[in-house]
Amino acid sequence: MTTNTQLGFDHRKQDQHYVGMYGNSLPVAPPINFTSTQTQAIYTDYRVPFVTYGFLVNQKFDYSNYLGLTAGVRSDYSSTFGAGSKPFTFPHADLYFLPSQMDWWKGKLQDIVPFMKLRAAYGEAGIQPGAFDRYPVLNQQAIGNNVTYAFSNPSRNPNLNVEVSKETEFGTDFTINTNTNSNWLKSINGSFTYWKRSSENVIYSIAVPLSTGASGILDNAIDMSSHGTQFSLNMPIFSSKNLTWDFTTNYGTQVSMIDAIKGGATIPLTSSAGSTNVVLVAGKPIGQIYAYPVVRSLDQVRTNGTAYFTDAMKSSGRYVVVKDPVYGGNVVVDTATKGAMIGSEQLPLGDPSPKFNMSFINNITYKDFINLNFQFDWINGAHLYNQTKEWMYRDGISNDFDKVVEIPGFTPAAWTAYHASFYYALWGSTRGVGNNVTKDYFLEDASFVRLRNISLSIDLAKTDAFKKFRKLQLVFTGRNIMTWTKYTGMDPEISSGSVNSSFDRGIDHSTMPNTKSYQIGLNIGF
Repeated sequence: MTTNTQLGFDHRKQDQHYVGMYGNSLPVAPPINFTSTQTQAIYTDYRVPFVTYGFLVNQKFDYSNYLGLTAGVRSDYSSTFGAGSKPFTFPHADLYFLPSQMDWWKGKLQDIVPFMKLRAAYGEAGIQPGAFDRYPVLNQQAIGNNVTYAFSNPSRNPNLNVEVSKETEFGTDFTINTNTNSNWLKSINGSFTYWKRSSENVIYSIAVPLSTGASGILDNAIDMSSHGTQFSLNMPIFSSKNLTWDFTTNYGTQVSMIDAIKGGATIPLTSSAGSTNVVLVAGKPIGQIYAYPVVRSLDQVRTNGTAYFTDAMKSSGRYVVVKDPVYGGNVVVDTATKGAMIGSEQLPLGDPSPKFNMSFINNITYKDFINLNFQFDWINGAHLYNQTKEWMYRDGISNDFDKVVEIPGFTPAAWTAYHASFYYALWGSTRGVGNNVTKDYFLEDASFVRLRNISLSIDLAKTDAFKKFRKLQLVFTGRNIMTWTKYTGMDPEISSGSVNSSFDRGIDHSTMPNTKSYQIGLNIGF
C-alpha cells in the first residue's frame, strides 16, 4: 500500500484599473504628443477589484498494482459570490481496478486479454460570476451640461451564485490478442467511456416585468445536462520488417438538454447567426430552432387538430400537390399564385447536433522510406438551417430558381413565385407577413464524410543518390480535400453562431467555409 497526501492553499487578489483617453486636432509643428492636441477627453475609466482564496485536500491510495483510489475536496471563497454566501466546496474522486493483474486472471485468459482496466470518476467544479455581476452598476452619461446616471440593463441579482458543474464517468481500457502468430491484426487496443455532466445555476439574463425598470435580470437561470459515449480502437492491421499499417477509429455521441429555466419561461436567443428563431425550452435539446412548416398534404392539420383545408377548399381545385424540385417531397401549391403554402404555427425542428461522429485514421510506413497518413471524418445526423440560401431566395439569386416546377394544369416552368414563396409566404398571406420568418423548408441534413487530412512523405536520404544527407524528406500534405454530403450549402461543418456558445448553433448564415489547403515541404538533416 502506498499513499500520498496533498494540502494546498492559494490566495489571489486582483485590482485592475483601465483608463482610455483620446485627443483631437494635432498641431502641424512639433513637438507632437498627446498634450499638444487641442481637446482631450476620457472615454473609459473603470476598476475591477477581485479577491478569492481556497483550500485543497487530496488523498491518494494505491494497493499493490491493481487497485487505486484518489479523493479530495476544494473549498473556495470569492468576492463575486452572492451576498452572505458561504464558501463553495467541490469534491472529486476517481477509482481504478486492473483485474488483469489478479492471480485468477493469469493463464489462458491473460493470453487472450493481457490488459484490462476498469475506471470510474466523479468531480464537481464551479464557474464564478463576473466581478460586478451581482452588484447594481450605474452607467454615467451626459445630457447637455448635466451628468446623469442610469442602472445597467439587465439588472443584477445580489444573491447571484456560482455555476456548478458535476460530471460522472465510467470506462474501461483493454488489449485483446487476436492473431499473435501472424503479421495481420495481432492485437486490438480499445477504450470505452460513458459520461454524464450537469450544470446547475447557469448564469443567464432572463426577462422580467417592465415595471421593474429593466428588460431582464442576470440570474442563476438555467439547469442543463448532457451525456455521451466515447469509444476508440487501435489496431496494427499489418506488421512486418519492411511494412507497417496502423489503424485507429474513434466514435462519440452527445446529447445536451435544457432541464429547467427559472420561472418556467422559454428564452428566445438573439442569435449572431442572422434572424433564425432559436429558443431555449425546458425539457428540449439545446439549440431548438422553431419554424413554420411547409404544408405537404391537403389533409394536414395543426397541432390543435384543426385542418388547413376545408372540404370546399379541397374540391375547388385551386390547391394541388406538387413534387418539390429542390429537396424532393410533396408541397401544396396555390395555383392562383403559384406559391407554396406555409403553415401558420411554429414547430420545433429538433436537435441540430449529430447523432454520432467517427474518425478513421490510417498510418502506413514502408522501410522508414515512405509514410502515408490519412484521416476520414464521418458526422451523421447533424442538421443546419441554411439561412444563406433563405436570403438568396429573398433576393432571387439562388440557382434553385432555374429548377422547373410541374404544377398540374400548367406548363412546367421555373416558377419564380413558387421558389420566392419559401421566403415571403405565410398562411393567409402571399407577401409581407412571412418575410424573414424561419421555415422548416431550409433545414437540411448536414451529415458528411470528409477526407480531413492526407500526408505523404518520402525520405530521399534512404536512396543511394542522396546518402550524404541524414534526412532529405519531401512531404506532401492536404487538408479538407474531399467531402461527400447532401447539404446544398458551401460547407456542412460550419456554424454561424457565437464563438464557443453552448446555445447558438446549427445555423449557416453566410459563413466562410473551411479552407481546403495543399502544402509541399522539405525536411533536411545533415
